[in-house]
Amino acid sequence: MKSKTTTLSAPTATETPETKGLVPAIERAARLLALLEGTPHRAFSLAEIARRLDIPKSTALNICSELVLAQFVRRSLSGYQLGRRLVQLGSAYVASVDLVREFYEVCNGVDADLGAIIQLSVLDDQLNAVYLARQDHNSRLQLGLRSEIGRHVPANCTASGKALLAALPEDNLENRLVGLRKLSVLTPNSVSTVAKLRRELKTIREQGYALDDEEVLPGIACVARALTTDHREDRLLSISITAAKVNGTLDRQMELRPVLDRFVEAMQSRL
Repeated sequence: MKSKTTTLSAPTATETPETKGLVPAIERAARLLALLEGTPHRAFSLAEIARRLDIPKSTALNICSELVLAQFVRRSLSGYQLGRRLVQLGSAYVASVDLVREFYEVCNGVDADLGAIIQLSVLDDQLNAVYLARQDHNSRLQLGLRSEIGRHVPANCTASGKALLAALPEDNLENRLVGLRKLSVLTPNSVSTVAKLRRELKTIREQGYALDDEEVLPGIACVARALTTDHREDRLLSISITAAKVNGTLDRQMELRPVLDRFVEAMQSRL
């Protein structure tokens, strides 16, 4: 089946204040990318970009220079065109969509009354875990903004983030930790130093799973495992199961480990 391709049209210079973005620099950059996307085989001169976007030439130069630096735009003798970084972003988006679909397919096989939330996470290029998807199996939990899909959360605070960090090649991990003295924390239980994080990652590698003991939210704990996939550049993603602590212990999280293991095996078989 052929997919329908929709081409974005560059916004016109007669936009009303109501249609403009709240952050002018981002709005203008988005309009520039839309302009270049409209005719990707053509290079636009700086003067034409300024005219088409109805902005000063100096402003157009600033925007183009920043986008070139980020590789979202490339500059040649003929002018400006889309950059290669957009290909990488597009590939990452497609890969994430596939992973999300497979995640929800596996979720369909989990008991609806599990009393927990299952989440799919990845690492960003720094020291954060990013939630791609989640399924609530009658958990009755209110996790708030810290577990929103797309939310970046300090990896040292979450079971999923620590599982992913423990699975990184040593040189990759060191590049993320170099120069850090203190780590971002969300609760008093969060891992706050690099030394403590290193010790915990060593334990995670030995036992094969990671725990978050009220490190993101009080009264909430989580168990997680990392798995490998060719659908991401870093080849890693994480599955975590979050539930309320029972009687102040991690007994419930240990009870959920077999569910986590089966989920990871099912997910791995689909990738």
